[in-house]
Amino acid sequence: TVGSLPQGNEKDIRRQIAIICSMTPGERRYPKTIDGSRRRRIAAGSGTHVADVNRLLKNFLQMQKMMKGMGKGGLGRMMRSMAGRLPPGLR
Repeated sequence: TVGSLPQGNEKDIRRQIAIICSMTPGERRYPKTIDGSRRRRIAAGSGTHVADVNRLLKNFLQMQKMMKGMGKGGLGRMMRSMAGRLPPGLR
């Protein structure tokens, strides 16, 4: 739960929730459509800065890309490539 997180993390999560709640359903569904004026509106509506909105969107899109890469056998590929970098005793 949010109450059991360290204090700094709770503030970050509350900020992220405020940003997400300030988005329209369409913006939440298709975050790539959020241009500069929409980012300013979301920041104003959530009481945050545009940089906070940008950071949230960047992190989300990175995570989305990583998750898509893990699908369709991507996780197995990633594990095999990591195993190649391990010292011989750990393979």
